[in-house]
Amino acid sequence: MHDAAPVDDDRQFRRGPVTWYTYLLLGCFTYVISIQGNILPFLKAELDLSYAAVSLHTSAIAIGMLMVGSIGERVVRRFGRHSVFTAAGLVCSVAAVLLALATAAWASLGATLLFGLAGAFIPAILHAILSDIHGPRRDIAYTEANAVAYLFAIIAPVLTAVFVWIGWGWRPAILAISLMIVVIVASFVRYPMPVSAEVREGAAAPAPLAFWLFWAVLGLSVAAEFSILIWAPAYLEQVVGLSESSAALAAAAFFAGMFAARLSGSLLVRRFTTRRLFLASAATTFVGFAAYWGSAEPVASIVGLFVIGLGMALLFPLGLSFAMGVAGPAADRAGARIMLAPGLAILLSPPLLGDAADRAGMAVAQLATPVFMLLAVLVFFAGVAASRR
Repeated sequence: MHDAAPVDDDRQFRRGPVTWYTYLLLGCFTYVISIQGNILPFLKAELDLSYAAVSLHTSAIAIGMLMVGSIGERVVRRFGRHSVFTAAGLVCSVAAVLLALATAAWASLGATLLFGLAGAFIPAILHAILSDIHGPRRDIAYTEANAVAYLFAIIAPVLTAVFVWIGWGWRPAILAISLMIVVIVASFVRYPMPVSAEVREGAAAPAPLAFWLFWAVLGLSVAAEFSILIWAPAYLEQVVGLSESSAALAAAAFFAGMFAARLSGSLLVRRFTTRRLFLASAATTFVGFAAYWGSAEPVASIVGLFVIGLGMALLFPLGLSFAMGVAGPAADRAGARIMLAPGLAILLSPPLLGDAADRAGMAVAQLATPVFMLLAVLVFFAGVAASRR
């Protein structure tokens, strides 16, 4: 076992049981979030919901994340990392079962809200745990954790499609992850989670200015990612001219780029500094967007979308490393507050971009991507300056 104490040697990186525990539970959390797009059409049809009503399920998860971001560190201080992390996993398992059993909108919405509320504790605590365990090498841990999460995100729609294809419907895909969570918790619950002396002694310390600047970088990065993730199929259809089915298939180029970059992310953060990687990722995103948006040729747009995925893949784990690296003794509070960034981005950016598309067209709305990225880079430099002070 190598998770018993923080790793101080910058050259060391060893994955003990607690590291794997956090990786796998984060994967399960990401699985349920990613499966929403696959099961919502079934819920819409089964429960006779409008598009507006069915979209509330995603909003419910985001609201749960915001609640954890606001008060999560108090819960962790009161009950401890280990107890809250384990309870969060088990409640997620229960919420998944409740979602599978839901026969009315209030029940399915309640299940997704419960999942968002409990599940958001998993990444919130994970950020602090991995920072304490791996110290200066937290960047590797965050990158690997996000790679595992993305693997689960890919498995979710595939498994759903298989169950639907064989005639079992979408519910077994939800029940399968519920069972997996129980197995993971039972396998790792006996391993204690370390808390560094600095965090223990300064549990109520406020997060510094540099943290909040890197927090803003995280939110802007997620907003940029969602501007592509949600609207790329519509852009490829309405602006580039692909058919509906071809646009949906071509949009997978973004996920392919993300997956390729996250698979290699652990090697990249071992070879290059996180600051250089962040700037290189941002530059790659701008180059990809130029091809995606600036060309009327479908092939160029699809290649550009793949390059955007390559560029965006490491923005979130790198942003996490910056934020937690300057949090110091406020690690638990910072880990909780970080959840506000993706929560707000997921809650606010899709409707803002949708309104822009309604008013000015999809081509103009997609310009939000480089705008978000430019703001992220500017705030990143401000965060670097603040951390030096």
